[in-house]
Amino acid sequence: MSKDRVIAVIPARGGSVSIPRKNIKLLAGRPLIDWVIQPALASGIFAEVWVSTDDDEIAAVATQCGALVHRRAPETATSTASTESALVDFVKAHPQYDVLCLIQATSPLIVPNDFTAGMETLRSTGADSLVTAVRAHRFLWQVGRDGLASANNYNPLKRPRRQDWNGELVENGAFYLTRKAVMDRESCRLGGKMALHEMEEHTFTELDSTVDWEIVSHMVMQHGYWPANSSWSAPPAPLQASRSSALLVVAASALVGALGALGGRWLLAAKRG
Repeated sequence: MSKDRVIAVIPARGGSVSIPRKNIKLLAGRPLIDWVIQPALASGIFAEVWVSTDDDEIAAVATQCGALVHRRAPETATSTASTESALVDFVKAHPQYDVLCLIQATSPLIVPNDFTAGMETLRSTGADSLVTAVRAHRFLWQVGRDGLASANNYNPLKRPRRQDWNGELVENGAFYLTRKAVMDRESCRLGGKMALHEMEEHTFTELDSTVDWEIVSHMVMQHGYWPANSSWSAPPAPLQASRSSALLVVAASALVGALGALGGRWLLAAKRG
């Protein structure tokens, strides 16, 4: 089989609401988009790495980081526009690909091996698309209209130990791989036969709030990808953190895991009248 032409696109609109100017806000001394551009370039699997934006400043930063820039249509960059609309806009302008990789800028803990391993999984399984996920050992509950709660994924009368349970695979939104035939047919990042690339548990965190930002700013120091030739600041020399500082980071990360590992927004269904 001939080698696939794989290209990557990182949607990065200028009108971020939760964190203003989020996509180029400095995270540990580097613009947020740089944290996903660099591992994508270093992976060596992409013929091109693009940032799709409507914003001049983001375009300039993306270029400085080594990415190509696609000027997306204004209607795909509103607060109500879907990511899929941005993908369709992109592939119409850049149709020469076999596999499209959607990378989310809000997942700055991706490393090059994630991309190479994900692409290998897509090929070895013969899948049409691929999703990334983390394994979470969390018990899911819901509340019914009668106000009573019920467990979704275990029997409370036979509560399993962590070591006796494989847990749940939860989508982390880091990146997606989509073959051209699926994108042409479905106009969607996922479709056809789907494969999954399991990532490290710490990659579940996405930057959707200022609290997320504070937590991830610590996590990237250990888990983020630091390229040797970055035009941005290099990681500081290892510091001996105080016990209290270390405990704070661990506790904050644990909180994100507890709230986020179940998707945060769908674990406990709100009561509806």
